[in-house]
Amino acid sequence: MGYIKHLLYEASVVGLAVIIVGTVISYLIARFEDKDTKFLRNISMFVALFLIGFLLHIGADVSGLNRWYCKNCAGCK
Repeated sequence: MGYIKHLLYEASVVGLAVIIVGTVISYLIARFEDKDTKFLRNISMFVALFLIGFLLHIGADVSGLNRWYCKNCAGCK
């Protein structure tokens, strides 16, 4: 798999993970505060969460943050 395809695949996985985590956290906070959870059906929230994860991953890769992380942090050792 080429670099660009692999990067887009990784960014998509991160975007989906952010959707899942963001939705769960939003749901838990709403339930804790006794608020309505109908806002979770808003497609714009899912798009925004996906784009946050997707663009954050692309930005981290382009800026060299991913390379630095793998070189200096325990996650890749």
